[in-house]
Amino acid sequence: MNYKEWKDSRQGEFNNLPIFFAFGDRQFKDQMEKRGLTENDTDQVYALGAGGYYLRKDADVVRDWFNKPDELPELMKDEDFAVDAFYHEMCNHEFGINWQGDWDVCQCFGDCEYGESKGGCDYLKEMGYDDSVLSAYVTAKSKYYRDAEEHEWF
Repeated sequence: MNYKEWKDSRQGEFNNLPIFFAFGDRQFKDQMEKRGLTENDTDQVYALGAGGYYLRKDADVVRDWFNKPDELPELMKDEDFAVDAFYHEMCNHEFGINWQGDWDVCQCFGDCEYGESKGGCDYLKEMGYDDSVLSAYVTAKSKYYRDAEEHEWF
């Protein structure tokens, strides 16, 4: 499995969760009615944040998904997977023109605190990744700039 396949799988799992989104009163009312509730039945829902909601009766399913162990650190031990993962996110975050590109990319793989003088390897070390993952980051970064020059991305 490559990184995109893993991400697509995770997205598919998330999409199948009993979560709904509403970004205003009208949408909230419509979504509640679809579930046989009124907009005043707020004691029957939990707010997930960012406009997401789920019914109390579905709380175990939603919490179980969010609380399941993260397999990404284990997958990152495979060098090909890690290079692919970093390269994918570098392309996704406009790495070459983003003043905080290292931080943006590394945030996809764990939590780290932004620092103007930090680079990708600093962030990855902060997250506890080992030297093989740091090496994969350097390889992906070289590939990114090589491809950017070849294709004149910037």
